[in-house]
Order: sequence, then structure tokens, then C-alpha cells
Amino acid sequence: MLQRSTTYRIACSLAAAWLAAGCYGFSGGGGLPSHMNTAFVPPVQNDTPRFTLTERMTQSLLDAVRSKLGLQLAAEAEADLIVTARISRYSDVALNFDSREGETTQVFQRRVTITAEVEIFDTQREEMYWSSRSVTGAGEYQPETESEEVGETIALDNLVQKIVDGAQSDW
Repeated sequence: MLQRSTTYRIACSLAAAWLAAGCYGFSGGGGLPSHMNTAFVPPVQNDTPRFTLTERMTQSLLDAVRSKLGLQLAAEAEADLIVTARISRYSDVALNFDSREGETTQVFQRRVTITAEVEIFDTQREEMYWSSRSVTGAGEYQPETESEEVGETIALDNLVQKIVDGAQSDW
């Protein structure tokens, strides 16, 4: 009899937990506050000699604002958010190489690093929603079979994803 009573209690506890779980929900995180529906993204400023990055990062931010943050693009005067960015540093360094005295150095792997300052301003509340003075994206490539642009594309994608993650994490 004791065994049946324990089994009955466990079954009732599990059923109660299952029913309670159906009433429980999550809110927040993984998105933006409900008053944020539109965004303005001005052209990215670029302090590096890699001038092609200006257009590429601006387009990447525009795409991410629409597809990853779920916002509509708007003129600055009508936007709920203003996303500004400035590329502050660009580097392309050898990671894996073979250097022998008297011979040409052979590079097997390189890393492109792009660093930016980013601000996301909430125009409705008139306050800084999220900002970072140093968001960095990195991308590796093999110079024997890939161009620097491959590493740059990976680094740019990584950088923009970190901006999206930062925007979503602050609420």
C-alpha cells in the first residue's frame, strides 16, 4: 500500500508541474522593447584606409536591423532607434607561418580584425539604449587559397552579429 501511495504522489506532482509549465511564459530578452519598431542607420564612419569597408558595413548593418532585429528602416526624424557606427581599427596579421633563416616566410593562416565604436540611441525615451567603444569582429583565411576579402567578410559578419547581440542583451 505504501508503494502505491508514493507512486500516486509522484504522479500527481509530475502532473501538477506539467500543468504549471503550460501557464508559464518568458518575456524580454531575444528581442527589443515593444516601442522599438523603426530604425535609422546613417553611413558608417571609417577611420581606416580600407575605404570599401564603409559601404560594406553600412549595408551589413541595414540588413541586420531589418532581418535580425526585425525593425523597419525609417528616416532619422521618424525612427525609434538611431544606429551609428565608426570603424576605428582594421588589421590583417599572420597567425600561422613558417619562417626559416635565409628563406621566404610562408604564411598558412591570417586573421582580419575590425573594431568599431557603436551607439544605439532610443529616440522615444531620448536615451542611449546600447553603446560600446570597442566591438571587434575577427575572420581568418588561408592566403594560399583565399583572398583577404574572405577574412574581411567573416570579420564584418562577426562584428555586426556582436552589435545585434549587444542590442538584444540590454533589455
